[in-house]
Amino acid sequence: MEKERAIQCVPVELMERLRDLAARLWESKSPASVHLTAILEEFEPDVKSLGQLVKEYDEDYAERLQAGQSKYEQKEGGLKTEIEGLKTRLAKSETARAEALKRLEEFRAVLSDRETLLAEMKMRTAEQEGELNSKYVSRMQELYEKVSKKEMDLLLRWEDKNRAQEARAQEFESERAARERQLKLREKALEEEFNARKSELIRTFDRIREGLEAREKALAAREAQQPAKGGGI
Repeated sequence: MEKERAIQCVPVELMERLRDLAARLWESKSPASVHLTAILEEFEPDVKSLGQLVKEYDEDYAERLQAGQSKYEQKEGGLKTEIEGLKTRLAKSETARAEALKRLEEFRAVLSDRETLLAEMKMRTAEQEGELNSKYVSRMQELYEKVSKKEMDLLLRWEDKNRAQEARAQEFESERAARERQLKLREKALEEEFNARKSELIRTFDRIREGLEAREKALAAREAQQPAKGGGI
């Protein structure tokens, strides 16, 4: 196997002067002309001009640069697609949060209506209680006067009715308080879930952006460190 030779840039004028020298030695019938001609013929395929080296370097660099740019564009496209996906997910999360807040407002409106109804019931109960108290005093007066068994039965039925109304009012108040606590807990859970998802998406977006910046810096550094080729002997 032929040993590979190191190739250097050789000025054209040097080669022309060596050929002229070989011709003059040949004309003078000098034995050195044969040796010099043989050397020129042996190394002529390996001799390259500066223009040839620069052209070959430019072609090689252009090919590597094109390959690097294509690979970078593919990666950049993939990352942009991933970013768009993250933006879409964030938008969906925002929409879900808005819907949850809307439902929460609807629950609050229902709760407000229930509270209004409860207040009206309390007012009616108070009015009825006042009326019943008046009737109670009147009936007690009649009871003391007549000591009637029938009026005593009416009094007992009234007390049962009043206790039932108070029990219903207390039950409704307990139900309202329990629902209000559930709504507050659900609102807090939704807010915490949204904040956690938002923070995770922001951290993911920052990591992708830092990765892009690092790749761009690395590519710029590799291009800046390419050794310059060409020059004299």
